[in-house]
This record gives sequence, structure tokens and C-alpha cells, in this order.
Amino acid sequence: MEWTVQKKSNIRRLPKVLWPAAVLARNIRELAAPPKPFAADGMTTFHSTAFRDTPRFSVAYSRAVQAGGWDYGIPFRVHQALWCAKLAERVEGDFVELGTGRGFVVSALLKDGIKRPVHLFDTFNVNWVGSDGSQTEEDASPYYATSLEAVRANFAEWPNAILHPGDVYKTLPASGIRQVAFLHVDMNHPDPEEFGVRYFWPLMPSNAVLLFDDYAFKDCERQRERIDLLAEELGFDVLTTASGQGIAIKP
Repeated sequence: MEWTVQKKSNIRRLPKVLWPAAVLARNIRELAAPPKPFAADGMTTFHSTAFRDTPRFSVAYSRAVQAGGWDYGIPFRVHQALWCAKLAERVEGDFVELGTGRGFVVSALLKDGIKRPVHLFDTFNVNWVGSDGSQTEEDASPYYATSLEAVRANFAEWPNAILHPGDVYKTLPASGIRQVAFLHVDMNHPDPEEFGVRYFWPLMPSNAVLLFDDYAFKDCERQRERIDLLAEELGFDVLTTASGQGIAIKP
């Protein structure tokens, strides 16, 4: 509770003799008021979001915003990606992101101290992915890369960040990756996402981590359905999170 009277407080308009009573009334009103929820990225919670105020998260998230060029407003998604990355560091293997865009999420992971090879796959094309999987020339995304050169410049400070521009059906087999501890899937279409999971699954040891960005998003039902079929076939379970992400651990 606050017992001082700030310079801009309306209490200062009252006679000074009434200030103590006014301050007491203010504190009682604030105690009785319902707590304000945190709301962002399609979710609302009254629970603690203290992680947002930690130095570690603040530094990592600030670097994500720098990469994106603006704040996407996804602190829980970045928080959960950081948690998944730390869990994956207990397992041997490289880190892989399918669908990097401007590098918002993975820039946070690298700023947090990931030292292993981090492989970034994308067309690095600015246009949205359509329902048929193509990227039209008319519809630019505020999240996708503006150019390959801009993405290279963003990741220039991290020599362990390796860009693989182009069609994933060609770039994945040509990558030479032998083992994967962490796989972040965010390609906005079920076909390349399924291809990516199937390709890397044999290269992922037990306890490797999979993070699906669009898993529970509205209008992304086809991606969730495809991942669920893969989960049943390959034998893993997906945790649905309030941020819309799905998290899985390879058995």
C-alpha cells in the first residue's frame, strides 16, 4: 500500500487535514478492487507473470524486438521457447528452427546464450504463406523477413547461427545435420511442417524437444490435426499451452 501523496494526486486538492483519511480510503478501494489481468497474444490470466520482469527475460525479449523491428506482443511464447531451449540443452544435438522470419524468437534464444549450432530454415520471402503453401507477391507479412540480407545482418553477431535459405524440401536434405536436440516448427502450413518433423525425427535422441508455434491457434486447425496424426503415429504427446504453442518431448 502507498501512504504518500504524490504531486499529481487529486488528494492534494483537498484540505491537508483530510489527506490521511483520503489516503486510507484510496488504499481500501485499491485492496477491494479486483486484480488487473495480463492479456496478450490471445490469452488472459490473473496469475503471476513475474518472469517478464527478470533481467534474463528482459534482455532476451528486447533482442527479439530488435530482430522483429517491433514488439509482436508474445512474451509467453518467448518465455516458453526459452524454457524449451534450456531443457533441450540437456540433450546432445543442434538446434533447428523451421520458419524463422525476421528471427524474433530465435534471436531471444541466442541472446540467452545458446552456443550450439542453430540452423535457421526459411524462404526468407516477405509474403504470407497461402492455403496451397505458396507465397504470393501481393500479400506481405509484418512478421516475415524483408530480405535474406536483413536476416543475415540480424544474426551476424552469432557465428553459430546458420541460415538455410530456400525450399525446405531441398534445404533440409542438403543441410548435413546429424543430430537435433531442439526443433521449433513455425512454417504456417501443414505440409512442410509434417515434412520437417518426419525428416528430423530419426535424428532426435530421447528427450529432444519439439515446439510447435501455431499448434492451438484459431484458423490453424489443419496444422494441429496434422501434428496430432504425427504424434499418434510416432508416439509422442503434445502439451497445449494457453499461448497457442504445443510442446512435445521425444520419448
